[in-house]
Amino acid sequence: MLSRRRGLGLLGFFTVLALSGPAWGQESADELARRHFDSGVAYLQESDYDNALKAFQKAYDLSKRPEILLNIATVHERTANLDAALAALNKYLELEPDGEHVDTVKLRIANLEKRKAAEQPAGPDKPPPGPPSETGAPETPPPVTPPPTADREKPNRLPAYIALGVGAAAAGGAVVTGIIAKKEYDDANDSCGPSCSDSQLSTGRSMAVVSTVLTGVAVVGAGLGVTLWLTADHKEPAQASAAPRLRFGGGPGSAAASALWKF
Repeated sequence: MLSRRRGLGLLGFFTVLALSGPAWGQESADELARRHFDSGVAYLQESDYDNALKAFQKAYDLSKRPEILLNIATVHERTANLDAALAALNKYLELEPDGEHVDTVKLRIANLEKRKAAEQPAGPDKPPPGPPSETGAPETPPPVTPPPTADREKPNRLPAYIALGVGAAAAGGAVVTGIIAKKEYDDANDSCGPSCSDSQLSTGRSMAVVSTVLTGVAVVGAGLGVTLWLTADHKEPAQASAAPRLRFGGGPGSAAASALWKF
């Protein structure tokens, strides 16, 4: 009797275990899908679209919840993959024709269709040929007026003029003081010769030093003036930047968590 009860107990235990096995597996799959979904939202907020798409796709494969397709469409839309975004939105409408997001999804599809049509390159439109002129001579096209050239600002050479002026004045002073120094030396040599004292030669020495200093100033001023003259180039007017601006337009309900996780 006891053995029979043990057998029935083991049979009941294994029966409960067998029935609860799918529930445990379903709960594990749902939890894993939720984790992938949360990772996809985090990646999407960081603009890591590749990993966001992978995470959302794994969450959808595990749970088969149609709302996740809206997030997949958002990733494709932000990466300008309009065909894939439209496919995901249409798949949602196919699975949830009466879902709560149907109106928003239809509006997103309409906006994406307009955007796709606007981005398609249009073929070159050729104007229809005009009627022939009465004289039979071919009409000459109107003259094309070239765009006006931007006025160039005149260079500012005032610093160059100042530097050259200082150099010229210093050169003139160096010549004058050099002549005075030579005259003083000649006078001292005629009057006292080699026996001249320092006081008798001081004026000539001072003028010689001044002449040397002014010569250096003249050289520096001339060099600086020439440099400033050559580097005072014309200034071109600033032109507006023509760099293209890329913008991804997000339609209604295209936020990072546009489809809430529901159980």
